[in-house]
Amino acid sequence: MKHFLFALLITTSIPFFSFAETYQDEYQVREFIQEEPIKTPQEIQLELDANERLFKEAQEMFNPWYSGPLLTGGAHMMPPGSANIQPYLFVTDNYAVWNSKRKSVNIPDRWVVNPSITGLQFGLTDWLDMIVALQGFVSWQSGKHDGGFGDTLVGVGFPILKEDLKRPAIKFVFNEIFPTGKYQRLSPRKFGLDGAGSGSFQSQFGLRISKLFFWSRKHPVNLRALYSYTIPSSVSVRNFNAYGGGFGTAGKVRPGNSQQVDAAMEYSFTQKWVVALDAVYVWANKTTFHGTAGTTSTGSTAAVGGGYSDQLSFAPAIEYNPTANLNFLAGVWFDVYGRNTSKFVSGVISMSLSFNVSRAKD
Repeated sequence: MKHFLFALLITTSIPFFSFAETYQDEYQVREFIQEEPIKTPQEIQLELDANERLFKEAQEMFNPWYSGPLLTGGAHMMPPGSANIQPYLFVTDNYAVWNSKRKSVNIPDRWVVNPSITGLQFGLTDWLDMIVALQGFVSWQSGKHDGGFGDTLVGVGFPILKEDLKRPAIKFVFNEIFPTGKYQRLSPRKFGLDGAGSGSFQSQFGLRISKLFFWSRKHPVNLRALYSYTIPSSVSVRNFNAYGGGFGTAGKVRPGNSQQVDAAMEYSFTQKWVVALDAVYVWANKTTFHGTAGTTSTGSTAAVGGGYSDQLSFAPAIEYNPTANLNFLAGVWFDVYGRNTSKFVSGVISMSLSFNVSRAKD
């Protein structure tokens, strides 16, 4: 009898506990609903309007395409298996020189056409890319003309920092310049127009920084900066050469170490159209000579080498980027200040093409 009463009690209690749990859940839901404030139609409309504005701004944003400014190299690595080729054409008028007192002295116009491939770049690994730069020169002055193949640059780049929303891209670069251009035994009748090289092996160490800023959703700005330090080797010279000289000149030239600082910006009007500006400052130690100076065609002692030099120049440009991998660039490069250097103005055009090497092989 006791067992029967206990079983009956358990059986009749189950519906009660089930009802209690269900009632508690429903009570909590109702309590939550009651705590949520009821929005007025005006508040709902304001939220809809705000979301609509955000949606329109998102539609107007774009991923900008950049070919890079004329002169300042970028800090991003070339992806493994990819390559970029960028030929340039410089047409330059050297119309004066800055003397040692920073005074401008006019000279007969010396025109130089300089076709070059300054960006033949390959991505080898995630931490290593490589660049090769080739160039040539054709020059005219006072009815004379000549030219030749210039020096060759081979360089490698290593990443230090990868760009994200807050951090810039930073890259270390090492370049070696090989003296493949003619630099000595020049013709005394051609004003040095047949010279196209330095005769020196030059080791160049550089640091590059790049950062994209969405300071305006419609017009992003890309900033670049670089610093480089170049150490040239000594050069044996004879007769007329890239550093001066004359008949009977024989000795050794020690070109001065040089430093360079570039700063550049690119401003996007649209995804395809961009304006750019470079500012470049270069300075170098004096170039010394030891040996027999020789004589000029007038019989005076020939000058070899030169004093300390520096130069400040600017290069505004416009970019047209029909695709992310094909870019066109045109601008003007000119100097505004200097010492022991040429005064010049140069028209520049360039094209940049990026492609996947592995797919090209397939």
